[in-house]
Amino acid sequence: MTTYTAGEQINRALRLLGVLAEGETPSASVSQDSLMALNQMIDSWNTERLAVFATIDQICNWPVGAINATLGPSGSLVRLNGTAVRPILVDDATYFKDPGTGVSYGIKLINQQQYDGIAVKTVTSTYPQVMFVNNTYPNFDIFIYPRPTRLLEFHFISVEELTQPANLSTQILFPPGYLRAFTYNLVCEIAPEFGVEPSPQVQRIAMYSKRNLKRINNPDDVMSMPYSLIATRQRFNVYTSNY
Repeated sequence: MTTYTAGEQINRALRLLGVLAEGETPSASVSQDSLMALNQMIDSWNTERLAVFATIDQICNWPVGAINATLGPSGSLVRLNGTAVRPILVDDATYFKDPGTGVSYGIKLINQQQYDGIAVKTVTSTYPQVMFVNNTYPNFDIFIYPRPTRLLEFHFISVEELTQPANLSTQILFPPGYLRAFTYNLVCEIAPEFGVEPSPQVQRIAMYSKRNLKRINNPDDVMSMPYSLIATRQRFNVYTSNY
């Protein structure tokens, strides 16, 4: 497998933009500015579910009787399979497992309005039914209802952030298709700084290469009935007006 450094990717993007001739090297300031643009572009792609190729499963024990907990680098939930990170967004594939029985259960994600509509938030039950996630920073603020009466093993599913190169000599290691997409989209990203318009061909390749990534990263959702409608343990909740 051929690998390239961030500096090599940046130099190619500058050549495609026409601001760097073959055999020339950019100034240190241009290279650093371009590296910042590359990292900001990758950071933005993290918010696009189909631009990310993998998910992360953060396993944490939810305290008995707790209504609220925080997930992140300094959160109250301690990750059992690594260092806790702030998710980009908690996916609805998130679930919990009862360590006593080994059985896993899905949980429905609700918004703040639905959670605020619960009249008595201190109601207890063996298992929670719904979860509200407030995307605070640097830790997510998470609320569940009803509050569980036993220790539960939660699996918080989210996209795994794309790695940003630390410096120009950092090797960029990604699955097939990403290097091309990074290069051509970086051309479009840095073009305004030089007052240059990327060629139509570069713009087309940037669009097609990213589209190909999204196509292969599609989770291929299967049409099915919502879990809350078919799970026999869940009933309509008059407090939340949902299942």
